[in-house]
Amino acid sequence: MKPIDMAPIQKKYAGYFVALSYDRKKVLGKGHTPEEALEEAKNRGYKDPILTKIPNENRSYLLCNR
Repeated sequence: MKPIDMAPIQKKYAGYFVALSYDRKKVLGKGHTPEEALEEAKNRGYKDPILTKIPNENRSYLLCNR
């Protein structure tokens, strides 16, 4: 799997929990808690998004599959 540039998402959603699409290119929901992010994604019709917290620090950020 190719690395995904998370910089645009990190800049816009720093400090938030985000629910991401499986290709990790689209934010499906955001919130100050994991529950808020998942609820927003659920309300948009997505059942099982990828959940992560976007750090506040200005660092390189890479999300990979295991």
